[in-house]
Amino acid sequence: MIMAQMSAVLLGLVLASSSVAAFTSSSTPWNPTMKQQLFEISPSPMNIRPSALSMAVFDDILDGADASARSKENKQYLKTLSDRVDKINSLEPMIEELEDDELEAKTREFQKRLADGEDINGSLLEEAFAVVREAAWRVLELRHYDVQMMGGLVLHDGRLAEMATGEGKTLVATLPAYVNALTGKASFVITVNDYLARRDMEKMGQVHRFLGLSVGLIQSGMSEEQRRKAYACDVVYVTNSELGFDYLRDHLALSPEQTVLPSNAGEFDGFCVVDEADSVLIDEARTPLIISKQVPAPANKYAVANQLAGALKEGIHYTVDLKNKNAVLTEQGYFESEKALGIDSLFVIGPDGDAWAPYVSNAIKAKELFNLDVEYTITKDASGKATGVGIIDSFTGRVLDGRRWSDGLHQSIEAKEGIDVSEQSKVIAKVTYQALFRQFTRLSGMTGTASADAAELEQTYGLRVTPVPTALPVARRDYPDVTFKTRKAADSALVREVVAVQESGRPCLIGTTSVTQSEQIVSALAESDIRAELLNASPKNAPRESEIVAQAGRAGVVTVATNMAGRGTDILLGGCATTMARIKTRSVL
Repeated sequence: MIMAQMSAVLLGLVLASSSVAAFTSSSTPWNPTMKQQLFEISPSPMNIRPSALSMAVFDDILDGADASARSKENKQYLKTLSDRVDKINSLEPMIEELEDDELEAKTREFQKRLADGEDINGSLLEEAFAVVREAAWRVLELRHYDVQMMGGLVLHDGRLAEMATGEGKTLVATLPAYVNALTGKASFVITVNDYLARRDMEKMGQVHRFLGLSVGLIQSGMSEEQRRKAYACDVVYVTNSELGFDYLRDHLALSPEQTVLPSNAGEFDGFCVVDEADSVLIDEARTPLIISKQVPAPANKYAVANQLAGALKEGIHYTVDLKNKNAVLTEQGYFESEKALGIDSLFVIGPDGDAWAPYVSNAIKAKELFNLDVEYTITKDASGKATGVGIIDSFTGRVLDGRRWSDGLHQSIEAKEGIDVSEQSKVIAKVTYQALFRQFTRLSGMTGTASADAAELEQTYGLRVTPVPTALPVARRDYPDVTFKTRKAADSALVREVVAVQESGRPCLIGTTSVTQSEQIVSALAESDIRAELLNASPKNAPRESEIVAQAGRAGVVTVATNMAGRGTDILLGGCATTMARIKTRSVL
């Protein structure tokens, strides 16, 4: 019987594979929805339900066919882009002959041609790209490589350009941002933090200003009038979070005069390019942006719930789901909690208008899922007294000023740490990044790692991932991951590796996932007489942060940092002479 079932499953797989071959070899274009269609029409001999193993093999067959089709389409698409780049290159001698004022006048010429009805995707696009390339060379002494021009064309086509680290994505963004700003609608360049937004505006914004466009910058702490003025510019540099919160505030405004986004409508009509798109559109998109108001919190309830959570045991009174960051009471947990609180049910509304269920649930989450110096830190005043809880950004290791967990979770963590419970938040506006960015009429993105999320990005945002070739062959060596049973064993192996690398004089950068781990590794290195620079969210490191990053490439330097993905700070091999001169001058003075 078992052999018969196995034979039936294998036969079903063979027939399914034949169906895949038939689809992929026919003239019908392949698309992901065929996966479900294929399975529905594939025979199932003897009416035997496919096993988990057969389904996994079946999925691999379909995913492989999908990836193969996507790769073939990308090659054809890149070939068409290469032809357009050749046309752009042919215009370069003519553009180089133009004086600065003539080059700037090209902007007004392009705007007039578009107003007269010329297609933005025609010959005008190639001319505009050639103009931006020449402007970047005159202003920044940076000339776009051919592959960077291809990256710009990918972004202009509303796709996601996958470009390797160090390929100059920031410079690439100047191309489509300029072209789309010629239409009279703003071009948005989205970055992951204020530092990058300012850096990109100050450097790349010079190219746009040289060509006669206005450039705006949005930073946290700006006034309403400053934001309105910045959003009115042709090219706007802003972080994803600032844009999201401005959108929410505009929808809470009582009159058009109180809005800051273009058109006073709280909507987006224009071009948008998202840097580090996989981080913004996939990783950070799991958590919605929320605006809330403060209401008094019942401190006594939070304190009692914290004591109760401390008495409950995992596996007996509740279960923990680490992946989804959730904790759920068992039947015994409900019974014991109700008995301890002297109530009939955790869900019964009490005289104060609240039930006990959310307080107990949040107390258990605070106990099991949120750890000091990993998910949060304790903020203190000048005297050293604890004043509250600060959320640590898992992507950068920084403390997010002004951010708070909602639905009473923040207060539960404060009660856990013995801090005075603050006022709690009540949600009054909420938006997800999926809903936010899909409002743009033209959305694009760029990142170094997107192929793994290609299907999700295309399904959710309509962004097709296009890998762009590197300017030169990749010289970096990627080694396989090494896994250890314990943290101690991993740290010991790490120290041995650093010792071996340092003997050759090579600089070494160590990435960690938390502030605590970074400090532990620095201590472990110190025991082996290795001095390491520490870069994490601790306020004591803030004044020297730029110096630490700039000098991380000096010979023999060891730098330990929390996850700084997306910072975009260049680490130059040999170090930065300008920064060294500044440090030396400051020490003398």
